Amino acid sequence: MTVPARLHRSAALRRALDALAPHLDALREAAPANDVEREHPFGLFREAAAAGLGALRVPTELGGHGLDLVDFYDALIEIGAADSNIPQALRQHYFRVELLLLAPPSEDRDAALRVVAAGTIYGNATSETTEVAIGRLDTRVTAHGDGTYRLDGKKFYSTGNLYAHFIPVSAHDDEGQPIVVIVPRDRAGVTVADDWPGFGQRLTASGTTTFVDVVVEESEVLRRGGSETHHTMGFHQLVLLATLAGIARAASDDAARLVRERTRVYSAGSGDLPRFDPIVQEAVGRSEAAAFTARALVVTAARELRVAWDAWLDPDVALEASSALFADADVTVSAAQVALTPLVLEQTSHIFDALGASSTHTKLALDRHWRNARTVGSHNPWIYKARQVGDYTLNDTLPPVFVAGSDVGVHRDAVAVS
Repeated sequence: MTVPARLHRSAALRRALDALAPHLDALREAAPANDVEREHPFGLFREAAAAGLGALRVPTELGGHGLDLVDFYDALIEIGAADSNIPQALRQHYFRVELLLLAPPSEDRDAALRVVAAGTIYGNATSETTEVAIGRLDTRVTAHGDGTYRLDGKKFYSTGNLYAHFIPVSAHDDEGQPIVVIVPRDRAGVTVADDWPGFGQRLTASGTTTFVDVVVEESEVLRRGGSETHHTMGFHQLVLLATLAGIARAASDDAARLVRERTRVYSAGSGDLPRFDPIVQEAVGRSEAAAFTARALVVTAARELRVAWDAWLDPDVALEASSALFADADVTVSAAQVALTPLVLEQTSHIFDALGASSTHTKLALDRHWRNARTVGSHNPWIYKARQVGDYTLNDTLPPVFVAGSDVGVHRDAVAVS
């Protein structure tokens, strides 16, 4: 394990990572074979969840690890280094936990957070299939004569649902208004398919979830207001960037380990062992520098997001001031994405330069690092973020507001940000 990238960590983060360490080690060891065999690590995942994998931000007095926002993203990098599928699979879960943390204090809220600390996981049913027009939801929740509701629809990119206990579902009600319902994954009429066809991040359970005449209780219905909240901005994308940084860390660690173990030298080499060859040392050094830089970008963006978050929650800070800070944070996350994505793609491709043809052996699954990075990096492509950063820099044009469930960015003038 490399020292520089792990300096300056808080006591809370060290405690959380220590508690998760044996579970992350098990996931790391299983990751290559799981990728080759397309085998979801359900047992290891459940054990990690029981140790607080999904409760990183839950307060310690409620059974969680109590991490602040910066430590949270730093922890995600370590989790992603063990198995990059895991933080992406938990992206919507972590957002659901944030919604609980932002809710007014109550016995019900604290009880829900304690359940999370005990290992309960939320999934994701937001995006429709490609046949549906962008911004449209065909999933419906209709009132039933017995006082309950019925849920019908189909969701794709339903990341994490195979790991989840409960699935939040974005839908429309009888009046066509946006609504969210949260149903147990094992309820009658809910079918989760492992049909994600991507060549990377194959174990995020990002396939199709179908709902057919699913009974929904009144207590499981969450009415959405007409305004959007700031915490949708930057939070989701930074989870993906932390996942990318975790991939970079895993790729660098794998390259260094395999070079240390390697005894065969190149005929054109200049060392008795590969690890003493200056050319190989340079290749490993570049890989390590990329992993170090990836973490620095994520942590820096997380600090900007924390500043905005703290201002928003401070009653003495005006809404206009916190809105400006959130816009700055959103641009910072986008700038980090623009720099990070090509950096990790190059790094995960060039680690083979230090290892030779034997490193392409299927059982090592080193190609998964590039495939996973390419897949994560394709979410909300960085080329669009580069344009937004440029427009903001040149013209002070604010980035659009992300509206959950719509899959589109909405101009700020069209949405009330509360």
